Amino acid sequence: MRQLLDRASRVESKSTIQSPQAKSQCASVPFDHGQKSISNVAANMPLETCSAFCGWAAAVAACLAFGSFGVPIKGSRATRVDIDPLVMQSYKTLMCFATCWVVLLLGEELTFTPWGIVSGMFWVPAGTAAIFAIRNAGLAVSQGIWSALIVLVSFCWGIFIFDEAVASRYVATLSILLMVIGLFGMSHYSVPDEQQLEYMSASAFDESESMGNEEDSSFHDEGVIDDSIEMEKSELNTTSATDGAGFTPLAGSSDSSVVSRERRIGHGVHVPGCNCSRRRLGLACAAFNGLWGGSIMVPMHYSSGNTTGLGYAVSFAIGASIVLLAMWVCRYLYYVGRTGSFTRAVRCLPSFHLRVMWLPGGIAGGLWSFGNICSMLSVQGLGEGVGYSVVQGSMLVSGLWGVYFYHEVTKRKKRLKWLASAVLTVSGILLLSYEHRQGNA
Repeated sequence: MRQLLDRASRVESKSTIQSPQAKSQCASVPFDHGQKSISNVAANMPLETCSAFCGWAAAVAACLAFGSFGVPIKGSRATRVDIDPLVMQSYKTLMCFATCWVVLLLGEELTFTPWGIVSGMFWVPAGTAAIFAIRNAGLAVSQGIWSALIVLVSFCWGIFIFDEAVASRYVATLSILLMVIGLFGMSHYSVPDEQQLEYMSASAFDESESMGNEEDSSFHDEGVIDDSIEMEKSELNTTSATDGAGFTPLAGSSDSSVVSRERRIGHGVHVPGCNCSRRRLGLACAAFNGLWGGSIMVPMHYSSGNTTGLGYAVSFAIGASIVLLAMWVCRYLYYVGRTGSFTRAVRCLPSFHLRVMWLPGGIAGGLWSFGNICSMLSVQGLGEGVGYSVVQGSMLVSGLWGVYFYHEVTKRKKRLKWLASAVLTVSGILLLSYEHRQGNA
C-alpha cells in the first residue's frame, strides 16, 4: 500500500514539474506565429482601436453631453449666487480630473504626456470664457457661435494640416459650410426676444434679492470678501472694471443688489480701452472659445504610444489641472497688485458657494468630462476634421434646451427658422459623414 502511495506521489510530482514546461511550450506557439502578447491585446481593446462606427457613436454621445453641460450653469442656483466663471471652470476641471481615471478600468495604461498641458492651455481659458458667455449672452446663442467657429478650426486642422482622408475636399468643404451656416442660423434665431430678456433679467434679479443674507458654505468668509471688495473699490475707484471681470460683491453686501441689477439687465462693462454691454462681451467670449478652444484635441495628434485616444484622458485632466492652478495664481497676484496686501488679496478671491453649487457644478463638470472622453474617441475614429466637427452638432441639443425648455424664443416664426437652420446643420453632418465613409473605403 505504501509503495502504491509512493508511486502516485512521484507521478503527481512529475506532472507538476512538467506542467510549467508544457505551458511555456504552448504559450510560445502563438508568438512563433506572430501573434500579439496579452499586454498588446489589452492595449488594443475595442475602445482603443475605435472604428468609424465607434467614432460616430461617440460623436452622438458627445453631442448630448456637450449640449447639456451648460444647463446647470444657466440654472437657478448659479443665477442666485452669480457664480464666478473661473469658479465654475474649477468645478468642471475637478470633475474632469476625478473621472478621467475611469479609463484605467477599461484597460488603459497609466501614462502621461506633456501634450496634455498644451490641451489644458487651450481648454481652461476657453472654458472660462464659455461660462461667461452662457451667463451673459445665453446658452443657445453662445454655443451656436463657438460651435460654428470650432467646426472651421477643426476642419482646417484635419484636412489641411493633418491631411486626413476624404472622398473630395470640395464636397467636404461644402458640407462644412452648410454646418457653419446652419449653426450661425440657429444661433441667430435663438436670441431671446426682448420681452423674454426683460422677464429673465427681472426674475434673475428677484432670485438674487430673495437670497438675502442666506449663509453659504464657501471657500472664504463672505463678509470678509464684501469688506475687501468695498475697500478695493473705494481705494481704486474702479467699480466698473471690477464688475466687468465677473467677480462682484456677494449677496448680503451693501450694494450687491445694485450690482446684480446692472449685471442682469446688461448695463455697460468697463474693459480696458472701451465700454461695452455684458451681452456683447459675452458674445466676444463665445467667439474666443470657438477660435482658441477649437484646437483642444490638436495636441493629441502629436502624442504617441498609449497616450492617444482614451489614453490621452489622464494627460488631459492633469494638464488642465495644472493650467487651472496657474490661472488662480495669476488672479491672486493680480489682487496683490491691486490691494498691495497678500492677506487682502486672498480675501478678494471669489466664493466657491459649496453648499449651493456642489451639485450643479458636479453635474456640469461630469457631463463635460463624459463628452470630452467621447470626443477623443470620435477624433480617433473619424479624425480631427470630421470627428471634432461633428461633435459641434451639440448646438442642436443646447438649442433645444434654450428654445423649448428655457423658452428663450417664444415667437413661432423664429422657432420655425431655427428648425430650418437645424435641418441645414444636420444635412451638412450627413454629407460630411458620407464623404468620410467614401474617403476610408
